[in-house]
Amino acid sequence: MIFICLILFIKGNETRFSGTVIQLKFRKFGWNGLLFDVPEEMRFTRQGGNAKSGNFMLESEDCLVEAKWQPIPKRPKPISSIVGTIVEQMEKYEKKKKRDKRQTVKILGKETAHVYSHDALYIVVKAQVEERYYIWYCNESERIIILRFVFKTFDDKSRRMLKRMVDSMKCHGEGFNVWSLMNLRFETPVSFLLTESNIRVGRAQFLFTDNQLSMFTEKTSTILLEYFSMANLLFKDTYKDIDKWFEKNYRKDLSKQLKKRKIKFQLAKPRKLRRHKVVVKQAKMTSGVSWRTTTIYTNATWYCSGSNRIYSVTVASSIKRPILFKRILDEAGHAKMVDDFLSSIKCH
Repeated sequence: MIFICLILFIKGNETRFSGTVIQLKFRKFGWNGLLFDVPEEMRFTRQGGNAKSGNFMLESEDCLVEAKWQPIPKRPKPISSIVGTIVEQMEKYEKKKKRDKRQTVKILGKETAHVYSHDALYIVVKAQVEERYYIWYCNESERIIILRFVFKTFDDKSRRMLKRMVDSMKCHGEGFNVWSLMNLRFETPVSFLLTESNIRVGRAQFLFTDNQLSMFTEKTSTILLEYFSMANLLFKDTYKDIDKWFEKNYRKDLSKQLKKRKIKFQLAKPRKLRRHKVVVKQAKMTSGVSWRTTTIYTNATWYCSGSNRIYSVTVASSIKRPILFKRILDEAGHAKMVDDFLSSIKCH
């Protein structure tokens, strides 16, 4: 019985072509509140916006996946009304490319579907090629979400890929967002919005910000995560001595990114992350004239031999108030935020 179940499990992840069995491999991809399985060979090629309104694109030789989302309007329209907008945009794109004027955009299929816990609409639209869309309202994240799939050839393998991606989709979570990309996984509170990101060869940067405003108080928390690839080659003299690497290669750059002339970091008690030794530095600053700001900084930096990267996380918590008002930072809350974020990281 166990042997039969094992065979069925294996077959559920295979595609057969002319007697040849092809194993489909997937990995998790998470971005701005969306988390789902994607084919292992897909590349993250484009992104924009934040958790409220934005987009991203993944590509491989055989497939393109694009996600778009925007806030649900105060007076929501039926999902079917969005189909007309999609067709109009495709027609404008065809005219812009000056393709065959006789070519029309056709809706080949339309049916109800289910994505995560939501009712959705599935449509197949064709101009030059067939495009497949899933559209739904996520009331939990207050977004309209549109998933677009384009396959080079829509065969049995493509059907299995599409089913796996849609069936694994999660568009809202409980109190946090999962980010999973570039062999890196971490979690952020849903109140933190991605305000800056820069992914380059050898270096990636993600900045998350949470602002809380009241009449005489502004509280801001930020999480800056960066990694540097090929560390043993680019930093061959310092990658094994993280404190030395920080002082020689990163301190000035970090101060510039945090928009401070100089932050006087002091070594704190080191900690462990998975099996890595983490160098921890802390600082506290006060600035401003009529409105004064007090900020606590915690930086955690380590070398991961599994990915051959140096990771650096800087968490900042600040409170800004008029000079005559007291400023009391929640240092315990700041420490918990640091611990929660670091504990969520899988760096290889």
